[in-house]
Amino acid sequence: MLATSLNNDNGFTLIEVMIAIIIMMVGLLGLLQSINVATEYNLKNHLRDEAVYVGEKYLNELKGRGFDNIPSYLVISTASKIRGINKKLMVETNSSDISTDSYGKPLTKRLNVIVRWTYKGVTYDNRLSAPVSKIPN
Repeated sequence: MLATSLNNDNGFTLIEVMIAIIIMMVGLLGLLQSINVATEYNLKNHLRDEAVYVGEKYLNELKGRGFDNIPSYLVISTASKIRGINKKLMVETNSSDISTDSYGKPLTKRLNVIVRWTYKGVTYDNRLSAPVSKIPN
């Protein structure tokens, strides 16, 4: 007669299965967190790229006005759509004289454009600057 064993050791116990599930969940939660961090950095980069684009647009617009028509100070609020969300950008432009002629009239101006935006309660800004000279007659 063969001796039969009442203990069946061929499978996993319930405790082993639960521990394996917990280990897999911890790993998957870490992976999900890294996806969230990557998405957040990607959105911050999109916002910065949009601010650079808007700043260059306004700087080129100031240059195109002509030397004598450049305002000394201007604040503009503009909205950009990023990933389907309207994001408010504040654009501040100013100009200052770099050099003047013997009569005190400006020959060269420095144009400054500052674009500000807020993301998750933190204010960021992007600054652009360019010199513009008057074309002599």
